[in-house]
Amino acid sequence: MKAVITGGGTGGHIYPALAVAEELKKRGWEILYLGSDHRMEAEIVPKAGFDFKKLSVRPLPRKISTKIFSSLFFNTKAFFKALKLIRDFETDFVIGTGGFVAGPVVLAGSLLRKNTIIHEQNAYPGITNKLLAQVVDKVCLNFSEAADYLNVNEDKIEITGNPVRAQIMNVEKAQAYRELHLDPDLKTILITGGSLGAEVINQNVIKLYKYAVQNNIQILHLSGKDNYNQLLTRLKSSNLDLENPLLKVIDYLDEMEYALAVADLIIARAGATGLAEITSCAKPSILIPFAAAAENHQLFNARTLQNNRAAVVIEEADLNEKLLLKKVRMIIENEKKLKSMSAAAESMSQKDSLSNIIRVIEKLGL
Repeated sequence: MKAVITGGGTGGHIYPALAVAEELKKRGWEILYLGSDHRMEAEIVPKAGFDFKKLSVRPLPRKISTKIFSSLFFNTKAFFKALKLIRDFETDFVIGTGGFVAGPVVLAGSLLRKNTIIHEQNAYPGITNKLLAQVVDKVCLNFSEAADYLNVNEDKIEITGNPVRAQIMNVEKAQAYRELHLDPDLKTILITGGSLGAEVINQNVIKLYKYAVQNNIQILHLSGKDNYNQLLTRLKSSNLDLENPLLKVIDYLDEMEYALAVADLIIARAGATGLAEITSCAKPSILIPFAAAAENHQLFNARTLQNNRAAVVIEEADLNEKLLLKKVRMIIENEKKLKSMSAAAESMSQKDSLSNIIRVIEKLGL
């Protein structure tokens, strides 16, 4: 069997696609990944060992502007290239996990009458998947709430959860501490803005850093490549000693499984894939949804965890150093709270999500 897989723009679309690709490859499938020529997938997917073909795609502007003509030109060209690649590969399935690159690829697969599946990670679906849901054979959802925003028949929808890479759940904790040069006897706070970083979080951590140093708590901060130097400058100007072993700032970490394994508390955005990893690892979290996310979908995601008492939500408009430190102390200083939030997170994890999606694929192919 052969599958064309597509999805990109952020790790939230790429990593679920790779999880599916890796499992299908184990089962003897041939995989071709189609992605944008200028987004993260162009670097990440080839590193993962998959055949990758580039498409020149552009997002449609959310407001009427002259950019729409450029977007239509690039996306039409990408559509016809996808048609040729899918036909030449003689694919059996086209599987999309979101991002604007998935639009022309999955549409091409549908018009070629291939088996087509999309996966929506968020509680509020993105516009690409809303449109594609009308033409594909199956729609896999992470959150059941997303079905309320899709105008499709119930028999097309499958609630599968969000697939998490196997290494996220199978890492040895002692090895993670060794690789990150952290002390396993100390509590660790992980700060991450997702695959692209989050400047608004980085701007509000000074009080938290000083609190951590004073209370012998480790901080592992994944700043994002674009924000790394700016964060270091801010920390130095606040008289924080970056040689202190309690403070570890990294621009980007390929082995995210290590960071998740050592964390006692996570401060993060609320992208669906990140939340799937957090719940799979049973970690308490403070979530700061990206306010500019399409349709504010991260806030929908975050509230789902908060409603289940697995997380505390701080909206960007309310975020400040004092509030962030208050929420951290409320959790990190309370062992009972840490344990109850961890248990709540674990109860939300869907560790069989990958097998659920594979089951949908195999059933459709019968």
